[in-house]
Amino acid sequence: MVDEMKNKSKAMADEALFMLMNYPRYSFLERSKRFLRRAAGRKVEPFDRLNWPTGLLANALMAYYSNNLSSEISLVIKQNLMKYYMRFINSRRKILCLDDILAGQALIELHQITGDEKLKGLLDQMVKYLKEHAVDENGSLPYRPAHGNNHVYADGIGMICPFLCKYGSTYNDADAISLACKQIKNFFAHGMDSRTGLPYHGYEAKNQVKHGIIGWGRACGWLMMGLADSLIFMDKEIAEYDEIKQYFRRLVDKVEAYQREDGCYPWQLPAREGPFDTSATAMILYAIARGLENDILIGIHRSRLLRGRETLIKEVTEGKIYNCQAECGGFGVYPQKYDYYPWVLGPALSLFSVGIREGL
Repeated sequence: MVDEMKNKSKAMADEALFMLMNYPRYSFLERSKRFLRRAAGRKVEPFDRLNWPTGLLANALMAYYSNNLSSEISLVIKQNLMKYYMRFINSRRKILCLDDILAGQALIELHQITGDEKLKGLLDQMVKYLKEHAVDENGSLPYRPAHGNNHVYADGIGMICPFLCKYGSTYNDADAISLACKQIKNFFAHGMDSRTGLPYHGYEAKNQVKHGIIGWGRACGWLMMGLADSLIFMDKEIAEYDEIKQYFRRLVDKVEAYQREDGCYPWQLPAREGPFDTSATAMILYAIARGLENDILIGIHRSRLLRGRETLIKEVTEGKIYNCQAECGGFGVYPQKYDYYPWVLGPALSLFSVGIREGL
């Protein structure tokens, strides 16, 4: 199984390198519309190349890089990650939204490897953006405050909390870790379904309304990844560590109850007879793998992890994984279209990298 993972991971890394620099591809029609809007004097937001799908790819490539330091591809990955970040730095654009922060996790490691202070400048810009971001009455960061609401999404936990904890641990910034802990604790206070123990897609604290569906697969994945990758960089002595660890353990137990016989997870966990989603499966399994790797979870979860991972490995075709649910359009908009997208490639490559490191 490890040899098969290694072979398929190589093809996935090659695909991720291509997608890192080329996703999304904007059509001639889209570019023409933007040109006309700009010519008419209307504001046109710049193309956001530091986005959440490529952030997932950057983090996955860094994990693959760490497993292959003596191979030729490690140099290629490092060069391409530098191009990816320098393209953004040289454009002199600002961080646009919480999505852009996801790529910061790999950026921290790249700065540690290269010592390039331009990279550190971008990291500091990311942290400054988060610390100055609009907050709701509980101190949570709304996903899109420019849209005129204070909606908090589960996605945001996975996008920003691991970065804040990793930055705080690496550069001795306790405030960054505290900000991450606040986001996690607030979501578990306001965004969970009391009956199932699964997350809603999000919530708005002011009116105490929970939004979206209960147990959307990728919402569970974002939340679990956020918890697993944050705990790794938290000092075990801080007051929040044990509380957040218990959040993670309980959530893993609740989520695993919905695993299918083949090891995958449905697009919405309670929709057992609906389609399975490879992206939700990859995210959930990656979080569990990280929990096991770092002794946050106990070994009882390993057999379920391996069963799901074996099915995902079989889904890899020429470096791509299909049966991935299309991009969500917000609360209540979950397209029933399943194909190949970068948001399955990144988490799956990260998952396989953990397995290769562990020799399982």
